[in-house]
Formats: sequence, C-alpha cells, structure tokens
Amino acid sequence: MTVLGLGMGELVLLALIGFFVIGPERLPGAIRSLARVATQAKGYAASVREQVDTAADLAEVRRQLDELREPLAEIRSADPRRAVREALRDAAPPGPRTRA
Repeated sequence: MTVLGLGMGELVLLALIGFFVIGPERLPGAIRSLARVATQAKGYAASVREQVDTAADLAEVRRQLDELREPLAEIRSADPRRAVREALRDAAPPGPRTRA
C-alpha cells in the first residue's frame, strides 16, 4: 500500500519522527492537517488535468475548424451570377444576340 508515493515502511518512519518531533499530543492534529493538504493537492491536480484535457479538446476543434475554413472561403467567394451566365453562354447556340 502506498500513500503519496510512500511505502508502508516510509510512512511508519515518518510517524515515528513526527511522534518525537511534534509530540504525541499534537501528532493527530498534524496528521489531519497533512491529510487535508494532500486532499487539496489531489483536487488541484485533478483540476489541472481537467483543464489540460479541455485545452487539448479545444485544440482539436480548432484544427478541424481550420480544415473547414478553406472550402468555406471557396464557397463564399463563388459568384452565382457568373456561374449562371457561363452556363447560359455554354448552352446557348452561337449566333447574334438581340435584346428585347
């Protein structure tokens, strides 16, 4: 079993050092404070991980939008009137044009 990357032997050693340095009466409060800090650190790490995942998702969406911009620009720059004129000119028989 590991807690914060520490094995059981390391945890026992830290508890013994804490017992002698902090004292038996303040050791439970110190352990609670340490546990609270560890919980906050895990929450912070999860938040950072979520933000990184969100940023990666946004980067993928931006890449896909960039791929769509070129075809959209071609569609926007298209002149339907010119396309109709060219189609009519190609379909009309050659000859003099008269206006009515």
